Amino acid sequence: MTADTADNRFGFQWHITNRCNGNCAHCYQSDFDGMGELEPDALKNIADKIMPAVPGPVTVNITGGEPLLYRYDGTHHGVFDLMAYLGRFDNIGELNIITGTMGMSDKTVSDLKALPKLDYVKVSLESHDRQINDGIRRAGHYGMTLANIQSLVDAGLRVVIMTTLSRQNYRSVAGLCDLAESLGTHGVIFERFVPLGRGAAEMGGSVLSAKEWPEVLGAIAGIAGVTAGELLPYKAFWVNGGAVSGAPCCLGSGSMALMPDGTVYPCRRVPVPVAKLPDDRMEHILGVLGGYSATPQRCFGFGF
Repeated sequence: MTADTADNRFGFQWHITNRCNGNCAHCYQSDFDGMGELEPDALKNIADKIMPAVPGPVTVNITGGEPLLYRYDGTHHGVFDLMAYLGRFDNIGELNIITGTMGMSDKTVSDLKALPKLDYVKVSLESHDRQINDGIRRAGHYGMTLANIQSLVDAGLRVVIMTTLSRQNYRSVAGLCDLAESLGTHGVIFERFVPLGRGAAEMGGSVLSAKEWPEVLGAIAGIAGVTAGELLPYKAFWVNGGAVSGAPCCLGSGSMALMPDGTVYPCRRVPVPVAKLPDDRMEHILGVLGGYSATPQRCFGFGF
């Protein structure tokens, strides 16, 4: 059992677009169009504001919506231009993309493989059970995603499955871990469902209860060979084979969520605007974020 804590590291999820070709019941978003989406040069300008202002290594998770839809012309995914640009900074510690993989092609896989800096492709999947998964992510998602994961793994890319646990899928922990191992991925990240956006309307009653969360902890403890009590301080987990890492709440100066129009939230699950890039100085933003916690921690959604 290891704990993921912040020292001089900084990490954030960068939601570069709200566009999405999925229709997931638990989605945090309310809008799914391109309103507020910034031009590629504007995104690079924001990167120029963030990276030099952070003294330690920076972890960036590029996501959406569906990031593969950003400036996609049918051949080229514009998100890869931003990722290539980020990869040039000396203090980029980890660079990942979070995707549902819908619409992914062989060229997408080869373009991912060609990126000079890419640590993990994080792929959304909600259960090892097709019916449960497709009940959350819609019909056909399960088969498509497993095929895409296999293509990514076969190409030599490191894949991590990302799962949002609710009452609909919280008993899928062990099955997902077995599936991840059989596919040759680097395990599963488990986080809890928070009712925001579409998710509040469609799954508002599916938040895990005080009785159901210990069942999740017990399943993870059984896989990792630890006690459930050792897992209690943590809010999210990365299970990879028999190893487990736990992440506490990430509120603080070690992380943020960056929205398509440059708005900064302390966390995607805390949609309270605290600043806007590139208008505000990153040094100021770090100070504001630090007011949310005296002991900042790095969140799996950012760090993994």
